[in-house]
Amino acid sequence: MKTRSFYKTAGIAGISSAILYILSIIGLQAYLASSMDNMTAFTQNIIDSHTMMLLYGWPGIIATLLILPLMYVFYKLNKTSKHISKIVFLITLLGLCFIIIAYLFHLAFTYFYAPIHHTLEGDQHELYGVIIKSTVGLQDMFWLSGDIFAFLGIAIILMLNLKEQIFPKWVLFFGILAGILASIGSVSFIPAFKHIPGLSFIFIGGFSLFTIWEIIASVYLIRKSQELQQ
Repeated sequence: MKTRSFYKTAGIAGISSAILYILSIIGLQAYLASSMDNMTAFTQNIIDSHTMMLLYGWPGIIATLLILPLMYVFYKLNKTSKHISKIVFLITLLGLCFIIIAYLFHLAFTYFYAPIHHTLEGDQHELYGVIIKSTVGLQDMFWLSGDIFAFLGIAIILMLNLKEQIFPKWVLFFGILAGILASIGSVSFIPAFKHIPGLSFIFIGGFSLFTIWEIIASVYLIRKSQELQQ
């Protein structure tokens, strides 16, 4: 009964996470439409697209939290490499924490930074614009570290589960591919690499595959819980 409930809870959390990430991606389009070349226009876009900005931030935070039950299942199912699995799970957890911090930066821009920027004038206006640009750079560092730790960690956890014969191999390989692509593509958050052709598409592709994998793995867990009930 405990295992069945555990699988079902993780499955529901995983599907919810995927749906919320899709909503977050929709909201992200408004953020991507703005450029930091003109800081006044950048913050004005955040103010004008307030609802879309929040759609990017809050669902992203909740979706990231909801990954945890699913990842915990894979951590607990691994019986042959417990010590390694524990270390990788903690690294993944650290990465997810960094991702949440990056989302919190975004909410700070939406709630505080952008509105305050438009109340200032003259030198204060320019100085605050520099502060915002520096803060965005700090946010990118959290995105980069978080995505590398989280997605690479998830890929390794799934690799360790290849020995367990619990999940179908194709489900695990699907997740491994998605995690590796997303971690490689996350290098696009480094300013020097942002304009490399195709790098951001690798991240978007990897992240999209990961969202699909979340749904597949979650549905499998829910079906598994139903089998245990019979």
